[in-house]
Order: sequence, then C-alpha cells, then structure tokens
Amino acid sequence: MKSLTGLKSSCPQYWTRIYLRFLAICLLYGAFVHLGNIVGFGGVVWLETPLHWRVMDIVLLIFDILIAIHLWNPSFKTIIAFLVGIFSLQVIPYTVFRQFFIDNPEDVKTLNGLLVTELFLITILFVLIITKK
Repeated sequence: MKSLTGLKSSCPQYWTRIYLRFLAICLLYGAFVHLGNIVGFGGVVWLETPLHWRVMDIVLLIFDILIAIHLWNPSFKTIIAFLVGIFSLQVIPYTVFRQFFIDNPEDVKTLNGLLVTELFLITILFVLIITKK
C-alpha cells in the first residue's frame, strides 16, 4: 500500500498532512475519553450505563486508536476509513437514533456540539484536500 506522499495528484500536501496529524491527536483524545468511561472516570459506573453506550465506548475506543495510528502516515484508504467511521459510528447514530443516546436534557446539547464539531473538522479536511494544500 502506497503512502499518499508518493502520489503527486492525490497526496496530502503539507497543510493537509499536518491537519491529519491534528485529527489523529483528536482521535487519541477521544480514545482516552472512552477509556475513561470504561474505567469509571466518566462520573457514572460504566456497568450501570445502557448496553448500547458500553458497546459504543468499546467500538469507538478501538476505532479511535486504529485510525489515529494510521492517520499519522495516511493512505487514501485511511482517510476513507476515517470518514466512513465518523459517519457510521457517530453522525448517523447521533442523528437517526439520537433518542437512544439522550438520558437527560444536557445530552442534547452534548450530542449537537459533538456533531457540529465533527462536521466542521470534516469540512476543513475536504477543503484542504480539494484545494491541495
């Protein structure tokens, strides 16, 4: 598998590469948040949370770590996996199935903030790729 640095027409340029590393750091932060939830630093006993929250914590922990590692030296497949993962693991569940993720009114604000942030970060990535920066 070729690194994107070897492909002149579709490789991330300097700023895109830096931004992908920034996204990798964001994903590692997300992994620590999910790990914190699992070990009980989330303010709630993890085993007392709904099953779908526990499953999402585990799945997102694995996704965040794997994609963060691969975004450090990205390939086209990694960028696609990142985008598919964000949409399938967060955007779709938190919009289409949002009723399963809201236990109290503050959760609405949290989910909306998360969705806006992720869509903003993805928009920046698309702009960098399209403008070949």
